[in-house]
Amino acid sequence: MNPTGKTTRARARSAAICALAVAMLGAIPLAGCRGDRENEPPRRFFPDMDHQPKIKAQSEADFFADGNANRMPVEGTVSFGHSSVIPGEGPEQGWVSDRARERAAMLKDDEPYYYGMVAGSADSETPSYIERMPVSVTEEMVELGAEQFNIYCAACHGYDALGNDSGTVGRLLNVRPVNLLDDRYRDRRGEFGSDGYLYHVIRAGLWSPDGSNRMPAYGHAVDEDEAWAIVAYIRVLQAAFDAEGNPSEIAAASDTPNAPMSGQMNGGEQ
Repeated sequence: MNPTGKTTRARARSAAICALAVAMLGAIPLAGCRGDRENEPPRRFFPDMDHQPKIKAQSEADFFADGNANRMPVEGTVSFGHSSVIPGEGPEQGWVSDRARERAAMLKDDEPYYYGMVAGSADSETPSYIERMPVSVTEEMVELGAEQFNIYCAACHGYDALGNDSGTVGRLLNVRPVNLLDDRYRDRRGEFGSDGYLYHVIRAGLWSPDGSNRMPAYGHAVDEDEAWAIVAYIRVLQAAFDAEGNPSEIAAASDTPNAPMSGQMNGGEQ
């Protein structure tokens, strides 16, 4: 028998056994990989980012003292969408004006419109209110103001804005609602008569120096457009009636009771 051939066959057999052993060893990790039906945890040879540090919504987080993963945005955070640029308006971009209004309402940079205050005074200790509203008065605006006034204001101040016992709810309050037809609420240069002051009280309420509330805020129910519309309607009532609720000289000289209203509209003067 040729010893050389015998040695060759032995070497081939050894090589085959080694290859089979390597193949079996290579198949062992596959038995524990994800996708197999077993109770053993998967063996992660390439973990990638499976265990990256992150916070999932509606989950617990040991990092925070309260253990809650949901957090309020950091103070001063400004929301933004997929685009930071609002394109110019065009024939096929009717949505642009709506997007611009939404952005302006979110930022509220226009202090006269959104707060009724002179620009730069909203955060000061002594805010300064604008004398005249920063929007033009129209017939539709006055009609909207009348609607909102009758819903939210008339219950206390009365439909005639005379306050005191005029409103069905106001007469039951310890602090009687003011008479909005009084001269101090007509004088735009006075402490209580500017358009901005009336607007601010409608949205933010009225508070006494001791911190007690004299009138609730209606900013949750009346938006900026509606609040300015209410101010415009109050000016119409002031023009139509004197402080006692009697027809004013303007109304008395008119042929129709609605003439004082039309005289206030469209020209921007309230």
